[in-house]
Amino acid sequence: MTSSGGFRIDLDPDTYGSGYKDPFIQDEDKLSLADLIPRILIERNSFLDVTEANLPEEIANGNIEELLQPDVQITDGSLEPEQEDPSETFQQQRINLQKNINSALNETSLSLDFVSLLISAVKPNLAKATISPHLQKNVPIGSLNSDRLIRKDEDEDGEPSRTNGDKKDNNHGVGQAWKVQSLNKITSLFREASINLNEQVLKERRYWNMINLVLSNDEALFKTRDPYNNARAIGVKYGYGDSGASFRDKGLAILRKDTTSGEVSFHPISNVSNKVSEKNFKYIRVKILSEIDGDFMLTGQSIFENNFNNNSNAQIINDIEKARFFLFEEDLFYQLTREAKTLINYNVSIISNKIIIEINHEIIEIESVFYDENNDDELNNYYQNINSYSSLNNKKCQLILIYLKLMLCCYFKYNLKLKQKVPTALTKFKRSNTHPLILRPLLGNIRHELNLNNMKEIIANLCKKFDNDIEFKINNIEKFANLKHKSANPFQKSIERPLSDVNLILKNKKNNQYLRIDLELTTNEIFVNLIINLNIIRYKNHDDFSSNLNGVNVLQISFNDFNEIEECLEWTILNFVN
Repeated sequence: MTSSGGFRIDLDPDTYGSGYKDPFIQDEDKLSLADLIPRILIERNSFLDVTEANLPEEIANGNIEELLQPDVQITDGSLEPEQEDPSETFQQQRINLQKNINSALNETSLSLDFVSLLISAVKPNLAKATISPHLQKNVPIGSLNSDRLIRKDEDEDGEPSRTNGDKKDNNHGVGQAWKVQSLNKITSLFREASINLNEQVLKERRYWNMINLVLSNDEALFKTRDPYNNARAIGVKYGYGDSGASFRDKGLAILRKDTTSGEVSFHPISNVSNKVSEKNFKYIRVKILSEIDGDFMLTGQSIFENNFNNNSNAQIINDIEKARFFLFEEDLFYQLTREAKTLINYNVSIISNKIIIEINHEIIEIESVFYDENNDDELNNYYQNINSYSSLNNKKCQLILIYLKLMLCCYFKYNLKLKQKVPTALTKFKRSNTHPLILRPLLGNIRHELNLNNMKEIIANLCKKFDNDIEFKINNIEKFANLKHKSANPFQKSIERPLSDVNLILKNKKNNQYLRIDLELTTNEIFVNLIINLNIIRYKNHDDFSSNLNGVNVLQISFNDFNEIEECLEWTILNFVN
């Protein structure tokens, strides 16, 4: 009984032993803060009216006796208070609170890991953002999954089935249904994996078969990176770099694999940006315009010759051959343009994608034209070959085009020989200062032929003019005299400067003296300049001339103009007559 007249009952739970604990009796010393604070609030009702004045009165009444006094233990019938240090009690409670917080955090983290691993099969990116590093390192993403099991008395939407079966039988079949559904799921997964693997094998087989087809076509393959996604890829060299070409476009392409079918596609790479680019193919066309009644009319045009292979079984081979063909055409026009820039002073001009050469009342046009495979009329000159006169020089145009291509091949061969030689100062100089001889030999030989005809015409006019006093005899006219003892290679005269000899024998009808005139028509390294070397020897009689003795060198000089050489020959013959 308390001092206020009420009763106070204390129950010791340990009195009944561990086997007879009442679940409704709680030990106040073992209560957590979450349980203890609500009990204090219920007993106290409110702490708003607590003051220093009424605290002693409440202590005297014994209402908060247990809050202010230490615990009392009964030993041998006497009461002995057990003193406790408040700081130790505070530290102990703080440690317990910290353990509870850590335990709660740990359980929360485990719950979050469980949920993250569960949804990783559906949303892997979201799971990676919330899963713990330890679990992400040791447990694969997507290894935990869940499916909904449908009971026999429910349909697929979760609604009760119309046929109400035995509940006991349904519960009994849950385990078996789980096993059957798992087996079906595994079977479908294996079937899908088998189909995917079979498709991948077919794609890989198709891809490597096409790569092997390209390799069997003697193409040079190399490892590279696809500029589109930086993935590993196989490239092909379709250019002429290994054959001696020095063109800015090296002729590199990517053999890109189609992820859906495994087919290989051909994609050229730009040397400027190192990216895949679609090329506009161009080819070279030669035209000849002849002067007719003061106007120039088209009298010949070359046709487009499809020299690249057309393999109906392998489109990739056709694409490579097509790109190689048009790369050669582009390289040829580039080299022709380089040469044409040095021939501006010799009636050669460059207008847009066209080189114009004016010579002997004719105009030769070398043009770079866009390729349109669907326009057969333009490729085969159907509109130009309307009559025999408009196609008079078709063969000549075609021969000029073939000559230009062959000369570029010879230039490639020359560069290749330079690369194979031991590096010296001379070979290094030639590699950096070598220019192709393609357009200059063509123009030079055409002009040389005209120069030789002009020289013959001058000689014929002089023969007519001095026919009464002089007996003319053209002893010899030899074209390309400098190649007499050289190689029999037909391209040798295309890289050698043209040289022709003209030998005249003049006999004075009055005094039987002889005059020997030797003319040498040649040019310089530009191939288009005119150089005439004149040598005149005088003999007193026929015996000296036949034995080539006692000859007097009258004149030895060089000319660069036909008017000057004609005046000189006329003055020399006139002096010889008088």
